[in-house]
Amino acid sequence: MKIAIDVMNGDKSPSSNINGAVKYLIKNSEDYVYLVGQKSILESYKKTFKSKSINNFKFIYAEDTISNKDSMTRLFKKKPDCSLIKAIQLLKDNEVEAVVSAGNTAALLSSSLIMLGKIEKIRRPALGAFIPTEKGGFVLCDVGANSDNKPIHLLQFSLMATAYIKYLENIKKPKIALLNIGEENNKGNHLSVDTYKLLDKYCDNFIGNLEARYLLENKADIVICDGFTGNIVLKLIEGTINKMIQWTKKSINQHSVSKLAQPLLYPVFKDIKKNFDYEEHGGAPLLGVNGIVIKCHGSSNDKAIFNGLLHAKKCVENNFISKIKESLNSLNIEEDS
Repeated sequence: MKIAIDVMNGDKSPSSNINGAVKYLIKNSEDYVYLVGQKSILESYKKTFKSKSINNFKFIYAEDTISNKDSMTRLFKKKPDCSLIKAIQLLKDNEVEAVVSAGNTAALLSSSLIMLGKIEKIRRPALGAFIPTEKGGFVLCDVGANSDNKPIHLLQFSLMATAYIKYLENIKKPKIALLNIGEENNKGNHLSVDTYKLLDKYCDNFIGNLEARYLLENKADIVICDGFTGNIVLKLIEGTINKMIQWTKKSINQHSVSKLAQPLLYPVFKDIKKNFDYEEHGGAPLLGVNGIVIKCHGSSNDKAIFNGLLHAKKCVENNFISKIKESLNSLNIEEDS
């Protein structure tokens, strides 16, 4: 298997991306990783690969850099020699089977769509994030690929998310819920009410609306929403967990919990943080793009990159794109479009 990694993008690049790739290559010696980045950066890590006897890699040089002033939706034209674009080009040319990047979401999504195209029949792409819970987790979709949606888009999100969790998380009959402000089928705005009707008609395992307060209670395996709402929810969960841990630690210190008791509480904090840590879960596939592109968290460290590469490997092994196509072809939804 061959996977390309965008070395230059991400808050902790290039070190985290390269070190994550090194860890992956050590444990997956049968695979091959193309590291795409600036020549001077890549060459400086040659000794690292040599010292660990790693030979299953290839350097692809890309000298353009991306700045905040660049248009993220026009990189393929303005910065064709940047690592993000060159990594996607490798996938387009069938030199690799998947791409992993911690780069800007808009840049990765727009470039992937333009260069790889959409899966046939897909109206809009989506980003599905796996949210861990105490007894498992669920896929929240969409979490930022689209801000404005129609009901047909959300129905397709549910089909793609089903393929995602069914084959990658080994959940055979995933329960699908629609994120809403109440359980009644007439609750919410026009998008929510009309989407409810489509999900109820076409999704055998649709369990109805789900309020945000119950998201972490394992009521559903897939929660569908528009990208604007999903992105807010994702960041709220992430921020709340971190803040609650900080508040609890501060409260322990303020109430003078004995020094003997404090060490007993630290494993609890560690377990909570681990369960909700993006580093443990790698990245999320761009659903609807006609190729396996894994978007890692912008702040990914080497552990997150390692898991992102594993996620890409799992997608390839499970014929992820084919599974989405099968899900779409199983339903005739043109009449409701």
